[in-house]
Amino acid sequence: MSEITWMEIERARAELPPFIRRTPLLQSEELSALLGHSIWLKCENVQVTGSYKARAAFTVLHRLGEDARRRGVALTSSGNFAAAFAYVGRRLGIPTVLVMMRRTSPFKAERTARFGGEIVWCEDRFEARFEMLRQLEAERGLIAINHLEDPHVVIGHGTIGAEILEQLPETPTVLVPISTGGLIAGIALALKERNPRASIIGVQPEGSKAAYLSFKAGTVVTIPEARTICDALTATRPGTLMFSLIQRYVDDIVVVSDDEVAEAVAWLAREEKLVVEPSGAVGVAALRSGRVSPRGPTVVLLSGGNVAPMRLAEILTSSR
Repeated sequence: MSEITWMEIERARAELPPFIRRTPLLQSEELSALLGHSIWLKCENVQVTGSYKARAAFTVLHRLGEDARRRGVALTSSGNFAAAFAYVGRRLGIPTVLVMMRRTSPFKAERTARFGGEIVWCEDRFEARFEMLRQLEAERGLIAINHLEDPHVVIGHGTIGAEILEQLPETPTVLVPISTGGLIAGIALALKERNPRASIIGVQPEGSKAAYLSFKAGTVVTIPEARTICDALTATRPGTLMFSLIQRYVDDIVVVSDDEVAEAVAWLAREEKLVVEPSGAVGVAALRSGRVSPRGPTVVLLSGGNVAPMRLAEILTSSR
């Protein structure tokens, strides 16, 4: 695939099955009143498997050839993509093997196993995930999916942007969490191709800001390690494909502290009655902390809700 187009995203959206949810766009009355502009929450935290990843998982797996479907696929993930691949793989009858670091949230690992995925553990190092992926491909003949560079991942994620445009055509600003960059690349491409005046702002935690540093430097930057409560935003570098699209379509990237993220998680639970994991709440943290000042209607992507009940209780208790 030489170039990712709006038509490819629209085709992927038309292919999505009924079990992939069209997630709600809810206006936050409190944030709107506080910031003086309409603030909307795009609730991918209520997507099937609890995160936006199900869209790209379906797009990738649905488009596999018969030989690949028979052999099975391997993917590396910090948790949410693993669960989505396991779930969609089970629905499509495709075996899935998921490479996860040993420090992965037990809550997310258990969900992945429950959805039918085979977990293969690796050491607690970002690049070790891809080393194990290559090993599985060589030793077991699995089709390895490198989600950092796969255009179908971008296309699948781009269906969120298409959905936002349908729900709120006048949206000028969208805040998107960033890890490897695939999510914001797809959303930004979809939005900017249809509405060039839209503003796309990425958000990362201070302890895992490889994409932020890359954006400021104009080239891919690798950080030694990620240290953050946002366990789905721990990439030590953005993908090359993803970063090229970020450079082309994204307007800015900001960072937030873990304390600000925890306060956003607690605020979403208390005031909006929404369960959102720390990684999914970084956009709300950016608004509430003043790191981003909206200039018109703004959409904040809540990218996931996979947080262990005990962890959520700790955040709620400590953020009173």
